[in-house]
Amino acid sequence: MTTPSRLDEIDTAVQELRLEQQQSAFTRTLARIVSALGVIPDSPPQDFTAAAIVRLRELADETVAAIERRIDSGADNDTTQQRLAGTVYEVRRRMEVIDLWFHRPSDPQR
Repeated sequence: MTTPSRLDEIDTAVQELRLEQQQSAFTRTLARIVSALGVIPDSPPQDFTAAAIVRLRELADETVAAIERRIDSGADNDTTQQRLAGTVYEVRRRMEVIDLWFHRPSDPQR
């Protein structure tokens, strides 16, 4: 999958996440986002531009904000809220992996 289409896929999922009210649909959409973030380091870093990485960080931040709003709403039981809180950590961890992958020292032009 190319960079623009991968970013578009994540962007669309984040927009869906922001609007989703039903717990099962929210968690399915969230899983799509986390999975999409997880496969990015499988691509060659040169397929991503600095602007794409900036946009990806923005989308990750929007995902975290949507999760935090969901937790703050109190719409879910404690177990689900704990899982959502763990997903905040996972989104941030995957972005750290992406940042390391993108800025790896073996690519002096980045």
